[in-house]
Amino acid sequence: MMQHAHAPVHATAAPPCPPRGENRISLNSRFLLVCEHADQEVGTTASRRARRGDFLRAATWAITHRLHPKASDTTLRVARDLAARLNADGHVAYCRDTMWRRLGISRRTLERHIAILRELGLLVWAVHGTRTNTRPAGSGEWAGTATIYAAVVPPAWDDARGHRVSGRGYHARHIGFTEHGRQLAIADARRRARPKRRRDTPSCKTNHLRPTAEMRGKKNNTSAPRGARPRSRRRHEIPEPYRASPGQAAHAVSVAAWVRPRVPWTQGEGLRRLAFALRPWIATGLSAADIAADLSVWRVPRRPASPAGLIMARWSETESQNERAAGPGNREDRASTVPPNAAFLKAVDAVRARLTSVSPPVEPEPDPPGFVIRDRILASLAQADRAHRARTAEQCLTYAEWEAVCDARERASW
Repeated sequence: MMQHAHAPVHATAAPPCPPRGENRISLNSRFLLVCEHADQEVGTTASRRARRGDFLRAATWAITHRLHPKASDTTLRVARDLAARLNADGHVAYCRDTMWRRLGISRRTLERHIAILRELGLLVWAVHGTRTNTRPAGSGEWAGTATIYAAVVPPAWDDARGHRVSGRGYHARHIGFTEHGRQLAIADARRRARPKRRRDTPSCKTNHLRPTAEMRGKKNNTSAPRGARPRSRRRHEIPEPYRASPGQAAHAVSVAAWVRPRVPWTQGEGLRRLAFALRPWIATGLSAADIAADLSVWRVPRRPASPAGLIMARWSETESQNERAAGPGNREDRASTVPPNAAFLKAVDAVRARLTSVSPPVEPEPDPPGFVIRDRILASLAQADRAHRARTAEQCLTYAEWEAVCDARERASW
């Protein structure tokens, strides 16, 4: 981890020293580039400290007006990446090794555009990073010192925007506007407050026929004719097999609550979604036990992503198979057959009544409460322990096993 996460700022900033060399002049002959490294420090810079908004606006202004002959859109991308990571003090860690990968540029290109921002007076060094190990000697760990940059804005930008500045250098403060700067600030605030227009693609735009307004009397308030644009009250229509009244929906929820704990692959689904998917099956007259038995024999993954979607898809397949089976040819065959007479139907009812009397339908037993299941488990474990200790010498496979049984019996007596 790099050091100097919050770099200290010098208590007093020295006034900007005169340039040691002849600075280059930009293309517009009105802005002097800061080419000396000695003038790109917190204590020697002529630029003042700035926050994220002013830093981005100053960078956009400098690149748009071509104040540096090598500045481009990539320079603005680098400035935006730095602005997104500024802390409350206006400082940002360089993080060169991760920054050039994040921006999709080479390391040399990143270094060149960082140098352009320094020459524009938008970045200054707060802390110079070094590769000196800051960890104790002999610890086997290494951690260098991070390079910390401070975001600043040049005096030329303050002059162009009509800012009144108190002080000089890094600790100068913006205290007001000139008359020209006030007008620019008002126009900028209005532009930011203006809502952005929604631009749709041409394919999304439609030219609907608008109804003609009805003129009634001599009033200037008119209204569109009634029934011109019928609006649907419901956003979407529920398919027929899934429609249900409130009572039927409540019954489906109770059936789903009974089915879900008995079918393992449905336990990851919500109760209401599962009840909605089971509505067609419930409408056919199947009980909760029949539905649970049918779902248990399905060949499905152990943990499907959407059990409700799987049930609905299986119902759609069943309906499509039934529709194919009831095709035109099958309908003609059914129409040509003779329907059963009353005697046959009476005999079938008698057989069904006899079968019901011999083996009446068994209602599913409710699950016992948790304490009953726990007592049964403890009783079965105790019975198995007693049977294990009651073994004879003939039932033991080895002599050591028989000695263990004898020792257990002796300990039990104590």
